[in-house]
Order: sequence, then structure tokens, then C-alpha cells
Amino acid sequence: SDEVETREMRFINQVRRDFPLHEIDRLAPHLHELRFVKHPLEIDLIRTAVDVTTKGFRRVLRMIKPGVREYEVEAEYSKEFIRRRCKFAYSPIVATGPNACTLHYLQNDQECKKGQMLLMDVGACYANYNADLTRTVPVSGKFNRRQKQVYKAVLRVLRQSIANATVGKNHKEWQEDSHEMMTEEMLRLKLITKEEVKKQNPDKPACRKYYMHGLGHPLGLDVHDVNSGQNVFKENTVITVEPGIYIPEEGMGIRLEDDVIVTADGPVNLMAKTPIEPEEIEAIMNR
Repeated sequence: SDEVETREMRFINQVRRDFPLHEIDRLAPHLHELRFVKHPLEIDLIRTAVDVTTKGFRRVLRMIKPGVREYEVEAEYSKEFIRRRCKFAYSPIVATGPNACTLHYLQNDQECKKGQMLLMDVGACYANYNADLTRTVPVSGKFNRRQKQVYKAVLRVLRQSIANATVGKNHKEWQEDSHEMMTEEMLRLKLITKEEVKKQNPDKPACRKYYMHGLGHPLGLDVHDVNSGQNVFKENTVITVEPGIYIPEEGMGIRLEDDVIVTADGPVNLMAKTPIEPEEIEAIMNR
């Protein structure tokens, strides 16, 4: 064969020659099962990362205003994380106005303008364990009527999706439940029509036009941590829950994201103390 053997394959073949009676299996699936369920010590480290992320969010709320640039907001998070012995868990997304409709926007160089919404997807990494937070706030410090309508729609889907994250729940069904909720919300927001819903392909529901990503993912040593082969939530699984509505024609994208532990007694929101109600966000921004 002309194929060049990789270092890994050379090792595997050598082991097979040295131990011909042994059965050799891939280790990764077994490690994935172990990593999918978190030890209490791992959960404590994630809690610390969440706590630092929340402190960063509270800090930036007080400096966001028209004229501030996206990278200045990023710098405030960085300062808070570094002083608490953390780093960014991933490249932060700080996206004002229409930039928020780009899911993995990373330029972070535009000016935040009056009347826009600012989407911030950031997380701290503490002792190699990660937090993952998204909040969307009004640059002017006050939501207008339409912004609040869309925001509250996303918030309702977030809250119900957290409640739906229970032991034994299939991840695909959990995602599909969010599509049904989003469809109802988008009908109310007049983003889609009943006719579009009636004609939709079940594999590509009408709501995907404005909500085009997954509802969440496992969280741990990696921000997008490894999944279980069975694809159902288990006790002490830690996940993100992150619905969003992105409306390019209105220059607005709103996503809200919390980190949640799935327990035998129901979901526990690690970000329950992170400001999320529109009135609380406005109050902090206008102090």
C-alpha cells in the first residue's frame, strides 16, 4: 500500500502484534460517556466560571452606551476575568445591531449605536472548566417596544426549554420542542404566517428562518463538550440552553443563554442570579 501510516496507527498495530489475544477497542466513546456526566468537583469549577462570567456581565452593563465600540466591551470582560484568575473560554462575540445576525461574529470592531441591541456571547474559563453566557441588551439602556416583544419571546422559550431539560429526555425531542415554541412565538411576532407553518417540511420547520441553530450543547472541559452516544440527558449532565431570534431585515438578533445542570430533582439553572429580566437590565444600565 502507498498509504503512509500515522503515528497512532503504528502504535495500534504494534500493540496488536505484541498482544494478539487482546481485544482492542476505541477509548474515545468510553471517555465521552464519563465526561458527559459531571463529578461534583467538576460542577463546582463550572459554578466558579459562571460566577466570574456573571461578574463580568454586571460590570459591562454599566459602561455600555452609544459610541462605545465592541472591542471596548470585550476589554471590560477581559479585565474582570484576568483579575479573577480566569481567561476567555472561547473567542467572545460582541455584536451590535445587524452584526448579531452573524452567529459566529468575531470582528468586534464596530461602534454601538443608539437604538441598537448588543448581543454578547462570552464565558470565563476557570481551572480548565468553562462557562457559556449570552445576553442581549439595548445600547441606549432602554428597550423599545419591538425589542422587548422579541426579547420576551426568546426568554419564554429559554425558560420552558430549561424546564424541559430532564433526566432521560432525548436531545432531538428537546430541540423539536423548542421549534414548536418558537413557531408559536414567531406567529405572534408576525415573522411567519400560518400558511408557511401549514406547508412546512417537518425536518425544516418555518421557524428555522429566524432560529437557525441548535438549542444547546454539553458544557465542561470543552465549551462544546463531548456528547453521550445515547444522546439523552443523564443526571449531572451540564448543558447550555440558548434559543435566539435573528431578524436581519430589522437589524436585530436576540439570543439568551444559561448554563444548566440536569438533576434527578429537575434542572438547576447555574445562571439564575445573572440579570436577564428586561427591567433589571434597564435598572443596572441606568444607575
